[in-house]
Amino acid sequence: MKILLKNCRCFHYSPTPVTSVVHIEITDRTITNIFDTLPANFSSYDRTHDFTGLEVFPGSIDPHVHLSYVQGNKAVSADSFNTGSLAAIAGGTTTVMDFVEPCGTAVETIQKRVNTAKSEKCFVDYAFHFSIANVQQINLIEQAAKIERSFKIYTVYNGLKIDAAADLHSVLSEISKHKCIAMIHCENDQVIAQNIPKVKSIEEMSTVRPTWNELEATTRVLTLAELTNCSIHIAHVSLADQVRIINVYKNRYNHGKVTCEITGHHFILNNGLYKTHAHKEDLVMSPPLQSEKDVLELQQLLREGQIDYTCSDHCPFTRRQRNGDFAPFQAEETKVERKFYEMPGGTNGIQVRFIATYSTLKSANCSLEQISKQTSENVAERFQLPLKGRIQVGFDADLVVVNPYLDTIFSENVRKERMDCSLFNDMKFSGKIEKVFVRGKEFGVDQLEEGSYLRKLL
Repeated sequence: MKILLKNCRCFHYSPTPVTSVVHIEITDRTITNIFDTLPANFSSYDRTHDFTGLEVFPGSIDPHVHLSYVQGNKAVSADSFNTGSLAAIAGGTTTVMDFVEPCGTAVETIQKRVNTAKSEKCFVDYAFHFSIANVQQINLIEQAAKIERSFKIYTVYNGLKIDAAADLHSVLSEISKHKCIAMIHCENDQVIAQNIPKVKSIEEMSTVRPTWNELEATTRVLTLAELTNCSIHIAHVSLADQVRIINVYKNRYNHGKVTCEITGHHFILNNGLYKTHAHKEDLVMSPPLQSEKDVLELQQLLREGQIDYTCSDHCPFTRRQRNGDFAPFQAEETKVERKFYEMPGGTNGIQVRFIATYSTLKSANCSLEQISKQTSENVAERFQLPLKGRIQVGFDADLVVVNPYLDTIFSENVRKERMDCSLFNDMKFSGKIEKVFVRGKEFGVDQLEEGSYLRKLL
């Protein structure tokens, strides 16, 4: 199958980086030509599209999702690899990075997760972050580093946390030894544990997780990363001052070895919802939502390029899961008395992330180059995702076509995420996704092929 996409305004490599209007040729799953002028034989293509007036971006890459994710050995996130991948594509995301939790050797652990993605028919390509839940698992790093490029560390949550300085130093040293990346969820577990008994409602979230809780943990892990010369990525920043601290370390040591990400809910929503939202259980997540002032400052930091890319941290749970049985959807509703900190935590965003990022950046007249990099290219380069993140000959034909003159209303009518609720319902974003191509297949027209694991198992 040969397809020609005419009159694409995009940031691309041909071979040098440039933004212009070009014509893109796709052969099967690959970008095979980028023409400055329309080829004479354009009528011979199997299919042609004219995208005059539209903008074309590389398929968005979400570096932080939790599909079919078992939280605390109880609740399973509501979106499987199948439903989550279809929601991702609908929202312009064509590659995701999920997580593996150790259950045997590193190879066995990763193979099990790949098997899950395959059995559930994941339609996007994927890679993983390998979680290290305690210092005893340090022996898994050497083998896992031969397959994956990054390791997830939590400084919070019983059963997952590595927060003692000596243990963090040991784990970061081993990750650094293998020239991999430590991706860290930064919160102070002791602060949270002491504060939880003091509160009765999620409305008091700022008491449970005060802002300095994240700032302290972020500074601590960045200092240890500098001492161990470890490449580090701070997950889901939620505070403007947190980003400023990260940028101090970016400038202090080894440029390119410190990055950070932000979720759609942290640069769109604010903590006023803890008082006004009708269903407080929808707000169980960490880090928590922050002040409107922080949200506005984070949007500006994103526009200034001080936040490297956006993610969704997509880990949705239904209201029934929060308030009843842990299974995603039950035939009969079961109601239990469960405090908010006993509920499974996480929210949606895999479908809304790209258009929310696009809208936020376009509102400040950011370039197509910047939008392409913060939604796709920076992730592909940071985590070494082959043939992803660019509009370039030889790269996968993952493309998102956006109409900049229309708006998107994120509503029940368009939502593909397997949820019974969404914090983004009825929100309006600038821009409307017109078409998505996944490895050369047009979403909604062609039969999609199942996605592939982007690494090679040993």
